[in-house]
Order: sequence, then C-alpha cells, then structure tokens
Amino acid sequence: MYSILAIFLAQAPTRLPETVVIETRQATPLADASPSVSRLDVTVATESGLTTLTSLLGGAPGVYASEQSGEGSVGSLFLRGTNSTQTAVLLDGRRLPQGFSNSYEIGRYRIFGLSSVEILRGPSSSLYGANALGGVIDLRQQSPLAAKAGSTLVAEVGSYGRGSLGLAFLSNNAVGAQAATTGTAISLSASHDDGWRPNGDRDALSTYLKHEWRLSPNLVFDLVGSADHGKAGLPGQNIGGTGSLTDWQRDSGWLLSPGLRFQDENTQGAVFWSRAGSAISSVTAPYANRYLLDRDELTAFVDRKVRADLTLGLGLTYERSTFEQFDVTTNSQTWGDTHESLGVWTRADWQVTSVDRIRASVRDDRFTDFAGKTTGEVSYSHRFTKELLAHAKVGTAYRAPAANDLAYGTQGGLPLRPESNTGTEIGLRHENAVPGALSWTLVAFRNELTDLIDYNSSYETYNIAKARTQGVEAGIEARPAKGLRLFGATTWLDSEILSAGYSGTGVAGDKLLRRPTLTLTLGVEVIPNDDWTFGLSAAHLRGRDDYFFEPFPLPGYRVSLPDATFVRVWIRRILSDKTEISLRIENLFGEDAPPAAFGFGAQPRSAYVGLTRRF
Repeated sequence: MYSILAIFLAQAPTRLPETVVIETRQATPLADASPSVSRLDVTVATESGLTTLTSLLGGAPGVYASEQSGEGSVGSLFLRGTNSTQTAVLLDGRRLPQGFSNSYEIGRYRIFGLSSVEILRGPSSSLYGANALGGVIDLRQQSPLAAKAGSTLVAEVGSYGRGSLGLAFLSNNAVGAQAATTGTAISLSASHDDGWRPNGDRDALSTYLKHEWRLSPNLVFDLVGSADHGKAGLPGQNIGGTGSLTDWQRDSGWLLSPGLRFQDENTQGAVFWSRAGSAISSVTAPYANRYLLDRDELTAFVDRKVRADLTLGLGLTYERSTFEQFDVTTNSQTWGDTHESLGVWTRADWQVTSVDRIRASVRDDRFTDFAGKTTGEVSYSHRFTKELLAHAKVGTAYRAPAANDLAYGTQGGLPLRPESNTGTEIGLRHENAVPGALSWTLVAFRNELTDLIDYNSSYETYNIAKARTQGVEAGIEARPAKGLRLFGATTWLDSEILSAGYSGTGVAGDKLLRRPTLTLTLGVEVIPNDDWTFGLSAAHLRGRDDYFFEPFPLPGYRVSLPDATFVRVWIRRILSDKTEISLRIENLFGEDAPPAAFGFGAQPRSAYVGLTRRF
C-alpha cells in the first residue's frame, strides 16, 4: 500500500515549500506553523470560480463566512464562533479600515490581485492588538520583486445582470538571470449585479497596490495600498410611497502604507506607517446616517536570533482613530470622538530540542478612552516526524470598544472594558514532503468570552455578558494522483450564552445566533489533460438559530434555520497559454434556505461565463 501511495505522490506537481507570515509576522515554513493557521491559494481558488473574500473564507476550517444576499453583498464572518467585530483583517500585515462598529465589510474585498489569504484562528492580540480576539486574516499580495512581469484581464457575465471586469498589472526591472531591484503590482476590479430581490442591485470597485524597492541586499522599501467603493440597495426594504426613501448603502475605504523591511542572517525587522479611512452612508427609513473613520498607525518590530536555538522579539504600535457620525438629511454631525492607543509587546521563540519548540509573547495596550489590556500566549509544539507536528496553545486576546459602543454613552457613565477571550487549543498538522500532495489539520479549541459589551433600552453600553464557544475543526487537501485534487473542511461548534438577556436575543443556555453547529465542505477537481478542468464542491450547514425582531415594538423570538446543502460546479478550458474560458454554476439544486440570516434567502441557481487573457 505504501509503495502505491509513493507512486501517486510522485505524480503530484512539484512546488516550492509554502511559507506563512501571519503567525509570527515573519516568513516561516507552513510545515512549522500551528494547525490553527491556514494558507488559501488565490490562484487555485480563482480557477475554481471563487471571486469574493467571503466565498474563499467559507471553505476554511473553523470559519463560517456567508453573504447575506449574493456575491459582493454584506458578509458575516465567525472565526470559531466569535463575532465579525472580533477578527482583525489585514493587507500585507497592515490593518485595513474597519467600520463604525469595528467590523470589516469583507463583502467589499475581492480576491483578484491577491496571491494568498492567510488565516490565524484563535486569540492573537499579543502580536496584533485590538480586534484580534477571534483571530486574524491577512490578505497577501505577490511580491513584484519575485513574481514574473505581465498583465492579466479577467471578465465574467452571468445571471441576474452580474458582470465583472478585472485587470492586474505587474512590472519590474529584472533582466534575464538578474533579480529585480524594483517592481510594482496593481490590480483593479469592478462589478455590477442587479440582484434577485427588490432593491438588490450592487456596484463595486476595488484596487490593490504594492511597490517594492530593494535599497540594499538587506533593506527593502515597500508601499502597500488599497481603495474600494460600493453602492448597494438593501434588499427587501424598498419602502416606496410619498415621502419615503429607497433604502441603500454606500461604503468606501482606503489604505496607504509605506514601510521598510530589514533582514540579515540573525535579524529581521520592519517599520511602517499606515493612513486609512472608511465611510459608510446608509438610508434606511426613517434613518439616514453617514459614518466616517480615519486612522493612523505606526508599527515597528524586530526579531533577533541571540543563540542558534533562541530568537527574541520586541515591537510597538501607536494608533490614532477619529470617528464622526452625521445626519445625512441635515448634514450635521451628531457624534464625534478621537481615540489613541499605545501597545508594546515582546516575544520569544525557543527551539528546546530538535523536535520541541516553545513560543511565548506578552503585550500591554493603553487607551485614552477606556481601560487598558494586557494579553499573552504560550504555545508548545512537538514534531513526531518530518511531516507530523503536534501543537498546544493558551492565549488571551481582546476587542477594543467600537465607536458605536460609545456614541450613546455608557450605563452609569462607567468606563467600558475591552471584550476579552481566553482561548485554549490542541491539534495536529501534517504536511507531506511534496508540497500540496497531502496536508491536513485537526484542532480542538475552546474560547471563554468575558466582558462582552451589551446595551440597555436607552442604547447605553456596559460590560456584563459572557459566552463560550468550543469545538473541533479539520481541513484536508490532497493530490493523490496527477490531475486529481481532493479538498474538504469541517467544523463542529458548540456555543452557549452564559449571562442572562444577552443583547435581548437570548438567555443563559441559548446558542449564539447564526453560527452553525456543523459546517462541512467537500470538493473534487479533475484535470484530465492540459486543456480541461472539472470541479464540484458541496457545502452543508446544520444547526443555526436566528432572531426574528418583528412584530415591532413587541419582543421578537428565536427561530431555527433549516439545514441546507449548496452545490457548485466549475469547468475551465485552456485555449492557449494566454487565453482561458470558464463556466461556473452556483447553488446547482436551487437550495433556498437562508445562508446568513433570517429573511435573507440563498442566491438562486445561477450561471456565469468567464474569460481570462494574459499579456
């Protein structure tokens, strides 16, 4: 049996060993990473017809991500059962602009123009500070110094008036065998969708930028940027009638961040400054508001190998955020505030023996508007074989109070404390010696959430709520033979409210809303020859509760959402080394169960045809 497996693995495509940055903020082999780390290859995802960040994340273990009303719409994100506001989202290590509630509108981001998406599940504040209570997601662009120069054009049209266009351009000064010393990568994507519900149309535009300039063999200057803009109707809420407003939401965000990276045999370090902003305007009768956020961040960190078996690190981050809320009808400011914070952290990485490793970090953050927070983590890993790694971790993390947590005051005028998480996990990672031939992860985890921010009938906030999430997650990808790729992910999640009357939507003993008890994704991709690719995947959701807020103003009630299985297929045809065409069908069997929330039905069966052209 082992000889047969060896033959199959020998036929798998040979690739360079994969690395990840997200766990230590320095590039390390994926085989040495915690099983709570995932690296999602954007090229593989794009070839299977995925276009949005939400759809890509939805296939990862420990992650439930869904769009409320179709591609590019508002998305919900739950890492190990934590809220969308409790996960930090980065672009090449720089924090993207969040919204007024500290949540990220992940539906705004496309994966076109990215190289990979890295996920770190579990408490991660000791390196990333605020909003890393549930984990971190880092969108990674390819390096213009290392990638091949060229351009790519992608176009797609399909059901419900959907059309999208993407253009990526990369240039550098590499000549023959001489490596590049400067290069630039830019990508631009635009899309329109009429939607399948009243007032469900969406328009979106987004762009990514990365410029690198090698100043010396050890020093690189980089410039990272992004911008996005979208306008969408709010489905099902087109009120109509005299004097009423057609409900819509317009959102935009941007990031510009210059920085320096240094690396020699014993030292790795980076410093960057980021300027970011976001604006969300919405008209939902009888409300009409605009929310603005501007944020500056200065981060510097360095890791130094003080002995062959010991690396020590030190870092600091300063942030300044300004929030403003406006009444759209009068264009008058209704609330504004400025928050400042300073965080300092240190870390140690000790290779105790050839097979045992201990990592530890501690961080202290101080804020101008609410109490500070000290967080830390300790992890231990043991390598059983070259391919099999065991890992255990205990860590703490937090989410800083958001602007809308403070806009209406706090109960009794008491200062808010950051929401907290104490997380534990134990798991296994297997990475075959042939990258991509066989990899799998298995993790058991538990999160104890305390000081959750709740609100009273006057929308004043206070710390009281507690909750718990625990479960098991697993992921696998294998290429057992040439032209065959198998993949899958599953998460069993048990969540429980531990305090009475949490946000008015549950009592002690109830499950947290919208998180499935079971998520399961399975897929297969077959490449019979150099010209054709055929793929099929299925995602199954089970055990979701939601809250029905009507009839207003009487109290609502909890409802159980039906189980659902969504199937998608894709076909890709390579016409030449520069031209490809594709077909994808979403929700093949027309499943109509809500994918995200009560009242938001799944996208009906839909088909899309695409063209890719390389120059």
